[in-house]
Amino acid sequence: MADVNTTANYEFKNNLELKLQQKTSVLWDTTEEQDCAGSEKETVKDLLGEAKPQEADERYGDLKRTPVDHDRVWIVKPNELYFNEYVDGADELATKIGLEGGYTMAAMATIHRAWDSQILAGMYGSMLMGKDGTITQPLAGGATVPVTVGGASGPQRMNVAKVRAAKVMLGQAFNDPSDKRYMALSEVQRDDLLNEVQATSGDYSKAFGIRLDADGNLIGILGFNLVNIELRNPSLGAFQRGLTVTAQGYTRNPFWVKSGVRKGVWQKIRTAIKDQPSKVNTRSVFAGTTVAATRTQAGKVGIIENSEA
Repeated sequence: MADVNTTANYEFKNNLELKLQQKTSVLWDTTEEQDCAGSEKETVKDLLGEAKPQEADERYGDLKRTPVDHDRVWIVKPNELYFNEYVDGADELATKIGLEGGYTMAAMATIHRAWDSQILAGMYGSMLMGKDGTITQPLAGGATVPVTVGGASGPQRMNVAKVRAAKVMLGQAFNDPSDKRYMALSEVQRDDLLNEVQATSGDYSKAFGIRLDADGNLIGILGFNLVNIELRNPSLGAFQRGLTVTAQGYTRNPFWVKSGVRKGVWQKIRTAIKDQPSKVNTRSVFAGTTVAATRTQAGKVGIIENSEA
């Protein structure tokens, strides 16, 4: 006879992974992925700088070297983020009932937020650079579209001028036009864009690449795929760490190309349902994840500051 706990754990893990595959982590598929299992520190990319051609300016001249700068980006194993709750025998966690219940959904949501929060931390945070990964490179100040863009004076809400500035920023950094572009907006910023004539008028929709879904939600503009995420969500770890909102209260909306953010996956999902020997008919429900993220190089990720006042 099969062990009930083993069966329950197997079905719990499959059920949880099935729900996660519904792409409820809105940032997971907008970034590159790298398997980092078995290492505390992984190389993400080796970068080669821009080279200038040498000129053959003399007959029978010697060949000259074409100097190329080398650099390296690293990612470091983070601590595991997890959900853990106990189920008393009075609320029996049955294989076919409890695993579809509230704790499973709570575990799923916890893991989703953990993924998104880790990806956001990689976007906003410093890159580890150098031969041994000992040099930190913060997000450059020039990678930020100021809150004042799009208005005569003072802090401005989200507007088309800021999206245009972000587009120019990525273009001037020589990003590949085929590299998919994303922008993370809360509902407030999407509504601000819809409030502008340029984002709703048929006269401008083609020129600005406006895309709406069947429900009238703005999902694309100027080549950006808009990702809806509430950056002020108090349950989002990136918000709790002060990354998504400035000290002045401005929302920091990231934009990026897919190759510009790499997530390192040590363990995408780990689950367990266990009896607690020291308790009377009590089990624990556990789900954990070990994932980190980083920018891959300067010029692929930027921030737009927006007032919500």
